Amino acid sequence: MNTAFSEAFTKISTRIPHAVRDFEILRVTAQLEGEDYAASAEASRKEALKWAKKRAGRALPKAAWELQDFDLLVGGRSSTAVRIENDALDLWALRAEDPDKDIAGRIWSTEIVIGGEVGSRPHVSLRLIVSTTEPDFAVEPHVPGPVLQMIETPGLIRGARRLTSKPVTIQTENDAEDLCDHLEDPERRLPIFVAALPDGGGKLQFNAAVLAKAVAGLARIVLVPAELTWVLTERFGKYRSVFNGGVRAYLRGFSATDDPFRHRLFLEADLRKVGGGATCVRSLRALAAEVSISETRLGKDVLDFASVRTASRKLRKTDLSNQAAPDDEVLKTAEELVESLEKQIEEKDKEIDGYIAEVEAVEDRAQAAEQENRSLLFRVRQLQAALAEGGEVPTEEPPLPQVWSEFTDWLDQTYPDKVLLTPAARRMARSPEFEDVTLVARAIAWLATVQHDRRINGGGSLRDVPVENGILNSPCGGDTYSTDWKGRRYEVDWHVKNGGNVRDPKRCLRIYYFWEPETQQTVIDHLPAHRRTSAT
Repeated sequence: MNTAFSEAFTKISTRIPHAVRDFEILRVTAQLEGEDYAASAEASRKEALKWAKKRAGRALPKAAWELQDFDLLVGGRSSTAVRIENDALDLWALRAEDPDKDIAGRIWSTEIVIGGEVGSRPHVSLRLIVSTTEPDFAVEPHVPGPVLQMIETPGLIRGARRLTSKPVTIQTENDAEDLCDHLEDPERRLPIFVAALPDGGGKLQFNAAVLAKAVAGLARIVLVPAELTWVLTERFGKYRSVFNGGVRAYLRGFSATDDPFRHRLFLEADLRKVGGGATCVRSLRALAAEVSISETRLGKDVLDFASVRTASRKLRKTDLSNQAAPDDEVLKTAEELVESLEKQIEEKDKEIDGYIAEVEAVEDRAQAAEQENRSLLFRVRQLQAALAEGGEVPTEEPPLPQVWSEFTDWLDQTYPDKVLLTPAARRMARSPEFEDVTLVARAIAWLATVQHDRRINGGGSLRDVPVENGILNSPCGGDTYSTDWKGRRYEVDWHVKNGGNVRDPKRCLRIYYFWEPETQQTVIDHLPAHRRTSAT
């Protein structure tokens, strides 16, 4: 493709509207408190309607407050509800749309289903979905208002324990032992974020109240006084405990013999760094939302609105047929059923697309882990051979790569325990336009030596440190973005770059990376040129 045609196509493509995509942000599943099941269900439905009323754009119809079917069609603010009510089942479902207050074209959809078998404790399930044309979509998850309202009235429970939108501070040794029991409970489904209050009565370095409100119904937040953290250490050992101002995310399936790196730990020293507390809150919010989707099943733990609507239409059609209703009324109901089935198929197609994307992400993680394992095994065998021969540990590094086809092998052999590539970065390194592969290799050697040593041993700031003449290591600033690495969300907040405002991909150097404090590794997510975003 010649340059003129390429430039012309690029200009045209920037004006072509992007397709609308749906992203499921989070799921909430719980049961209602109270022994009067019908009253609890009605109270929670009214709370959902109070929330929907503020976003509907106009008054809700009378049928809404009577908890019957209604459709309020307003562009970007439509609200719809259906109800299935008979001797065996009482199920009410609401779908409410809400335009984003800041991002044009971004529409939030909240699906709420309340009820269940007559005579049984009612269930609540909620899905938060966003529709957008943004090519680089990113959001900090927060549960919608109805969850917070229903936690207050009539109350929500999960696993026989009450849900709350505030951190819970344990008071006694018995409380600490109960927490340990709950952490190891194989029936536990929600993550528990345990924060150890600092020694000497100091303040936590992150906002626990903001976090608790954002993940209400998705995770529990527990604060442990400094004088009680020994209970966790004695029970689980220091590598699986949390202490002195730190916070740890204990996921489902935790045990005293579990891999400690599976349960992410934020040390107090990292939280004290500039932006450390905010990064912790963002990461835990993202983790809670991701787990809420991966650990629940649609149709079993969480009901989607489309399925309930279709079931309602089927039952109505059956009832009309049994009652020998007029043909035009039966026909109208049948048309509604067809429309509902079409929408349900559309929803299922989007759901399948999401599963495919998740499978691809898991495959990428598996391939990255396998490559990392091979590289480390190669290094171990090198060391074993040297020791067996009675010689010194080999210190000579392989020569710098001269072409891009040599690059990943060079990196895997030279710094397998210090610098890693995400699957995306590994793909980018196959055949990029950037011409000077040895410059990239020298920059990575700096990351694996000077930067690595300063991270571990101290030795000064890394801000705007010269890597070599014309090459700097700098914070990303406004170009900071989020990425997934081994099932966790990280902020890519540093890059190695050359000076000036060079945009030519053959000469513009950018190596975007983040530091993984638990494994003490540098993870490169994008290289070797400028990252393209919706802004660029």
